[in-house]
Amino acid sequence: MTDAQLDNAIVRHAQSASRWKTVCFSALLVAALSAASMGVAAHQTSASAAAPAASATATMQSQAQPTVSPSPTPTITPTPTLAQVVPAAFANLNQLDGSSTLASAGVELNEMQRSQLMERIEDFRAQGYQASFVVVDMRTGAAIASYGGMPMYTASSIKAPYIVSLAQTGAVDINAVATSATADAAGLNQLITQTLQVSDNDTYEALYKRFGAAPTMQWLAGTDATRGLNGYYGDVTAIDLARMWVNSYDYLFGASADAADAQGRTWLAQQMRSSLNSSIAAVHGEGEIVASKAGWIYGEGNLYAYNDAGIVIPAGSMQLSEKPQGYVLAMLTNACARDDLLTALAQTVDDAMRAA
Repeated sequence: MTDAQLDNAIVRHAQSASRWKTVCFSALLVAALSAASMGVAAHQTSASAAAPAASATATMQSQAQPTVSPSPTPTITPTPTLAQVVPAAFANLNQLDGSSTLASAGVELNEMQRSQLMERIEDFRAQGYQASFVVVDMRTGAAIASYGGMPMYTASSIKAPYIVSLAQTGAVDINAVATSATADAAGLNQLITQTLQVSDNDTYEALYKRFGAAPTMQWLAGTDATRGLNGYYGDVTAIDLARMWVNSYDYLFGASADAADAQGRTWLAQQMRSSLNSSIAAVHGEGEIVASKAGWIYGEGNLYAYNDAGIVIPAGSMQLSEKPQGYVLAMLTNACARDDLLTALAQTVDDAMRAA
């Protein structure tokens, strides 16, 4: 082989080798790309396969959540009727500590109520007076007292409970009296009206001479009262005076409109509206029902008293036998002519009752 032929052969061999390298490199590149493509596909397939599993797990977790039961229907406590409140009131009055500065039964006083009532009590003490009071919530029968067991002179505050006892026991025919149906009934109408509205002692004395204390003592039977009447007036405790007014509330406002003596009861309650010198009436508007009777004496027979007691019912209250409202308040003091002290106490008691 000539030198030229050899050179040509070497050139052809080099070109052939270069072509094979290119082919091999291309093949390797294709294989690598193919493998990479298969890996991505495999990953996507795996992820797609995993997704249903995750969904299934979520479904299982959702199914595993505890079932929420519906809330139980709240129990609605019915409003007590007056027939239920009255015995509850007498029971709570029995539970009161009559010697305590401030006691309660059937209710827990909050700090503000306690502080305000104590301040009013201290107003009397700071000026050298004695004072006691009892209030009964006629919605529940709960009772609050300050020195409620201390006997004090009633003065004329006993007159209204006395007259209610005459009506409720039947000693007087209150319907006949209300309408002045007879000459005798007309005379009694005048006596009762004067006694209640202007606290006339002579008309009260005429009633007492005719009927005596027996109707009142009969009327108080079953109330656990420890003191009744001893003569025209006498000493009572604020707890017993409150018992008398709870009885009066039941009689005056507990009857249905078609009761046989409904007309007479309505008339009798009306005679106690705007009672002379009533501190309780003084702190209430005309829309409210206030049936009360004050009593006072300024040293006659060495007796001193400035008292007030009665019933307060909010404006618009109806069907009190089914839904009793308001409260009974009895205040006994020797703070003669101190309307300011009794009025302040009556207002503070009213604030406490409204907040209860």
